[in-house]
Amino acid sequence: MSTGFSSKDRRTRRTRKLLYDGLITLMQQKPLQQISVQELTQLCDLNRSTFYLHYSSIQHLLSEMEQEMLAGLEQVLDQFEEEKINLYATPFVGDGAMTQAFEFLSQNREFCSILLGHGGDEQFICKVMELVRDRCLGIWTNALQHQPQYLASYFLTFVLSGCLAVVEQWLKTGMKEPPEQVAQMVNRFILTGASSFIQ
Repeated sequence: MSTGFSSKDRRTRRTRKLLYDGLITLMQQKPLQQISVQELTQLCDLNRSTFYLHYSSIQHLLSEMEQEMLAGLEQVLDQFEEEKINLYATPFVGDGAMTQAFEFLSQNREFCSILLGHGGDEQFICKVMELVRDRCLGIWTNALQHQPQYLASYFLTFVLSGCLAVVEQWLKTGMKEPPEQVAQMVNRFILTGASSFIQ
C-alpha cells in the first residue's frame, strides 16, 4: 500500500532530522558561529555534498528550524483563540490552551533550552514575543473590554515578560514540573494581575 511518500521524500526527512538533531547537539556545546558544516556532517555521518543539497549554510539550517518552531507555536496559539478566554468566567477558561503551550515547549525542550533559555537567541525570542503579541492582543483587548483600550497592550507586555521568565526558570531547572502544573501556575499568576481590572 502506498503511503503517499516516495523513498526520496523519506530520505529527505531522515536527512533533515539528522541535521536538526546534530545541530542541536553541537549548539549545546558551543556558539553557532563556531560550528562548521564539516563538523556537523561528520557528527551526522553525512557527506558535505548532502548538506548542501538542502542548505546553503549552518545559518540557513537554523533558520528553517526556527521557522518550524514558530509554525508549531502558531498552531498552539490557535487554541487560545478557540477557548475564547474570559476573565469574568467561573471557572476560568484557558488552562487547556496554556497546557498545550507548555507541552509544546517540553516536546522541543533541547531546542527551546538553547534559544529561549537564559542567554538564548535574542532575535528568536523577539520573533516569539511578536508572534504571541500579534495573536493574543485581540484576545486580551476583548477580555478587558470594560477597561481603557491601551490597558490590554500594557497588560500583554506584562504577561509576555512574566511568561518568558517562567519558561527560562522551568528550562533552567530541568522541567521538573509537568506542563499542566506549570500552565495552571502561570494562569493563576495572570489572573492575579488581571483581577485588579475586574470590577
